[in-house]
Amino acid sequence: MGWLVPLLLATAGQAFAQDSARQWLDEMSSALQTLDYDGTFVYLHDGRLDAMRIIHQMSEGGQRERLVSLTGSAREVLRDDKAVTCIKPDNKSVMIGKSRPRPPFPVLPRDLGKTSRNYQIEDVGDDRMAGYDARVIAIAPKDEFRYGYRFWIEQNTRMLLKYDLSDPDGMPIEQVMFTRLVIGADIPQSALQPSLTGDGYTWHRQEDVRNAAAMASGKPGWQVAQLPAGFTLTDFQQKRMREEGEAAEHMVFSDGLATVSVYVEKRMQQDDSLNGLSSMGAMNAYGLMLDGYQVMVVGEVPPVTVRMIAHSLSRATQDLND
Repeated sequence: MGWLVPLLLATAGQAFAQDSARQWLDEMSSALQTLDYDGTFVYLHDGRLDAMRIIHQMSEGGQRERLVSLTGSAREVLRDDKAVTCIKPDNKSVMIGKSRPRPPFPVLPRDLGKTSRNYQIEDVGDDRMAGYDARVIAIAPKDEFRYGYRFWIEQNTRMLLKYDLSDPDGMPIEQVMFTRLVIGADIPQSALQPSLTGDGYTWHRQEDVRNAAAMASGKPGWQVAQLPAGFTLTDFQQKRMREEGEAAEHMVFSDGLATVSVYVEKRMQQDDSLNGLSSMGAMNAYGLMLDGYQVMVVGEVPPVTVRMIAHSLSRATQDLND
């Protein structure tokens, strides 16, 4: 029995280390929302390097944020707690919606402990980034169906300085890294205003059309027979994908970190260009035709995940059109 005490001590030590690492991530998530900061970060993805400026302010009225592209096509994104406005000068358009586009930084769940069956959280050690002392925390996947994360967190304020997204083999897919960052910056209101007025632009409003039958039953008209461990249905709605035609059914599955969207839309004609696997950086999509419906599965997950979900989709037992 002499081996039992060292084993128990080692297990307790591992549990304490994981709790400490989770606390770093919890405090980082809070810092991203509650701190005032002004910085420039680079985004490496799909063989490209983009640079953006971010200005974030937290006040009694809630969060306000402005993102400005510094490379490539000119664009600005303005966000508060009520709406998101995307301004694209190249095509003179403004899009207003209630949900923000893909965020520049990962959004972590409030309870990371629920992800422990599918991810291992580790304290990697100390480093230095963007002129600040940082603690490095890794979230490693336990199978091939999800990506891994690594975060560089400022040691005093817990502000995120850098993050890597890697495949199941540990190879980096995406990186976001601050090259300039002022934490606790005094941000004037003018810094949160768009540089363009939008005069002469075409304005669009994003619409979500809820399905009354589905909302009443709480179930979508399609079901996925095979999901990776930990993934559950977290949202269902109908979303208008194009200005013309009927709304598409949209299901969202998540394991607490990774999210996969499944779109199903009635099609009169098959479009082979939408079928099969396509990738852009960490984002993978898999499409196929099923009983006259175009199926598209999209998510920041490995190709094997979107392919498996697409091929296990079928009509639910109770059809919403009945």
